[in-house]
Amino acid sequence: MKRIVAMAISVILALALAAPTVLAQGQGGAPEEVDQTITVNPGDFPGSCDFPFTLELSGKGKTIELPGGKGLILTSPGLDVTITKGSLDNPEAQATYNITGSVHQTTLENGDVETVLTGRNFAIDPEAGTVVAIGRFSFVFDAEGNLVQSLTGEGQLIDVCEALS
Repeated sequence: MKRIVAMAISVILALALAAPTVLAQGQGGAPEEVDQTITVNPGDFPGSCDFPFTLELSGKGKTIELPGGKGLILTSPGLDVTITKGSLDNPEAQATYNITGSVHQTTLENGDVETVLTGRNFAIDPEAGTVVAIGRFSFVFDAEGNLVQSLTGEGQLIDVCEALS
């Protein structure tokens, strides 16, 4: 998997691992329960907080692979993330966000991979930082996994690191 995971590590990784994958033209099915905990340490991903934090995801999610390997869609109806600064046993601060948006990942003709976040999503970006993105935002990696477009778009970015400080 390319470095694309670094941009939206928590939701994308959690849904990609925990939710069922179906072909867009195949059988559907409702999103399934997501209950996952992910720890992020300083330096794990460019743009992550300068302190360790834990993401607790709960709700529903589903990964849909597009035909021909052209991309995927991640849905997350009713998904919440509780972000805890420090350890879960001894939390320093905590915030919960509703992240019910969707993620559309498409391989472009030139081989670049474009990811579009719509609605409410959690993302880690080298320039924007650790954020809840509300609106329509996108980022692009080239075929070798190099970031060619950082998180840009229209809407609101909530700085999670600042909210937990």
